[in-house]
Amino acid sequence: MKSDKNTDATEMLRLYLRDRYALETEEKVQQWLAKNPVTEEMEQASKEYWDSLSIGKDATTFEALKRVNTKIGIQLPKTKTVRLKFFSRVAAIFILLVGISGVWLYLQHYNRATMIEISAAYGETKQIALPDQTEVWLNAGSSLKYPSEFSQKVRSVRLTGEAFFSVTKNQSKPFVVETKNLAVKVLGTKFNLKAYPDEHQTVATLQEGKIEVQTAKLQKQQLVPNEQLVYNNETSTLKMAKINPEDIPDWKSGNLIFSESTLGEILQTLERCFNISFDTDKSIDLSSEHYTIKFEREETPTQILQVLADMAGDFSYSVKNEQIILKNK
Repeated sequence: MKSDKNTDATEMLRLYLRDRYALETEEKVQQWLAKNPVTEEMEQASKEYWDSLSIGKDATTFEALKRVNTKIGIQLPKTKTVRLKFFSRVAAIFILLVGISGVWLYLQHYNRATMIEISAAYGETKQIALPDQTEVWLNAGSSLKYPSEFSQKVRSVRLTGEAFFSVTKNQSKPFVVETKNLAVKVLGTKFNLKAYPDEHQTVATLQEGKIEVQTAKLQKQQLVPNEQLVYNNETSTLKMAKINPEDIPDWKSGNLIFSESTLGEILQTLERCFNISFDTDKSIDLSSEHYTIKFEREETPTQILQVLADMAGDFSYSVKNEQIILKNK
């Protein structure tokens, strides 16, 4: 468990900036921001979100900001250039003006709720229960951050890596999973979310219920059972696909399912799941060919590699100093 007061407040703020709610608490949020000093970390969190918005900061936006600031007693500088120090005071208000709220209610719980971080190392998986009894299975090389007490409006968590969620249903309090490139909003459902920072794609796969996926550029897409959304982290494009129930990721049972995956993506997964490392010849094709294959939990890394070598047909492997070496034939 990690608990640092400044870090907790920053994390709470950042977790909520990407979600959209009614503006009923807007004025209280603005007043809180006006009366309280903004730390460098909070400033950076607000600035990064502001910069990621696709909405242009035109004259209308600044006029709206001026009206709000007049109401709560903040004076804008007369010059058009807004200095960074001033921005630290009003950045979050800018964000509120484009439709973000809900921060204040969450920060009310600041003194009671601390941020908890659970991690699964390479070669292991973990199962945890959240404060609302939602069950989460963390895949190898993944981490989950969540508050010790959820707010009154939303249940929000932060995922790095891959996890399977079985969410406790609560119609009045949505459950939101935020990753680097996507946010997934649900009420009660079962789904898998794969969002490793070193991979090119973020993948959401729905088993039961319904989810809504939103990107950093505010693209939205709803999924129904046995649908999979693939988001390209580099091009910001979405691709939807209907999949068979047996193709839903089943790593928590020890099985490995790959669908249209490159050899490089498969090797990355094997490194995490078995806590092994590869030294790969640069001439081996890791990215152009795609493979769809399933491995059972009883299969060893050596058995899996033999199958991959037979499929790809262009490499052999050996083990040296606890490292697996792949060479071109």
